Amino acid sequence: MNKFLLSYAIFTMSTVVSYAQIKLNGSYIATKICYLNDEELPEDNALKYAYVKYTFSNSDQISWSGVYFDRGTPFPFVIDGKRLIVKSEAGYMINIMKIMESTAEKLVLVCSSENGSLEDPLAIKYTLYNEQFVQKNLPLSPDDVFSIKEKDTIYKSGQKIYAKFHGTSFRSYIYEKLLKRNIYAKSRQLLSTFIIEANGHPDSLKIIQGISPKFDAEYIKAFNSAKFKWEPAYHNNNAVRVWMNQDLKYSSLTPEQTLPSYSNSQKANTAYNNKNYELALYYYDKALDITPDEVDNLYRRGICKQRLGNLMGACADWTKTQLLGNKMANALLFKYCN
Repeated sequence: MNKFLLSYAIFTMSTVVSYAQIKLNGSYIATKICYLNDEELPEDNALKYAYVKYTFSNSDQISWSGVYFDRGTPFPFVIDGKRLIVKSEAGYMINIMKIMESTAEKLVLVCSSENGSLEDPLAIKYTLYNEQFVQKNLPLSPDDVFSIKEKDTIYKSGQKIYAKFHGTSFRSYIYEKLLKRNIYAKSRQLLSTFIIEANGHPDSLKIIQGISPKFDAEYIKAFNSAKFKWEPAYHNNNAVRVWMNQDLKYSSLTPEQTLPSYSNSQKANTAYNNKNYELALYYYDKALDITPDEVDNLYRRGICKQRLGNLMGACADWTKTQLLGNKMANALLFKYCN
């Protein structure tokens, strides 16, 4: 999880509005996740270094995402006093969070502890800041730039600068388009790069690794159908060009193979939550034998290994999550594996 705001001086916030007047809109990024009593989460809590983004839209929908470029699936919500109540599409209650603070820049939410209490010292407190505020305060690094030609700079897609897709995610959109056209691949991967122009239109698509001429042609059609579904990236309040990439992975696993993997993952997670790391390691091994690229299992198996004294094995699992494009283990890699 990004900790950059923790070293900043306290930012002057607008006056907290009364709960009856709260209107939530836009995206908020968690800069600190801790217990309600402000104690730090333990290392074996996967939330400690997680990226968390809540997006509020249409005045009554909330989405959660663990990556910057994905909005997540929207769910209805209502605000009742200090409580933010999230519901399913059918109207069933999914979660209740307590609103501790709400301003234009900052949002503090509390999720209940394991016993269901929002007042328990072990309830989880999220300190979130408006995404635009977060992006403004993130330093621009050389890695954020793809190319510079005269006065034309193309940036790399990243948390600071990225183009937004109108929908849950561009990846989901492409998968659904190909599925509707009965296009599927077994155990293959398509890699592509493209640019979102300053006007928000996708351009310069390049397929780095294709699957087949037929599949690639259908992918191009699906890609082009999203021409008007993007918002451009912004830097210093100016629309800019941004370079992006996408990988589509297909697996040949049958349902008979997938079910044991899911079952072993559930058993592993139960043991993990009970701090029985030996048993959790056993079941994570079983699950990863079937689905070796499951990043959540790799992350938690690494913590199990670290708790059992196998730091080299832990670093190997965390490194693999990083190579798979997930940043959840970056802080642990920096702390334990340098």
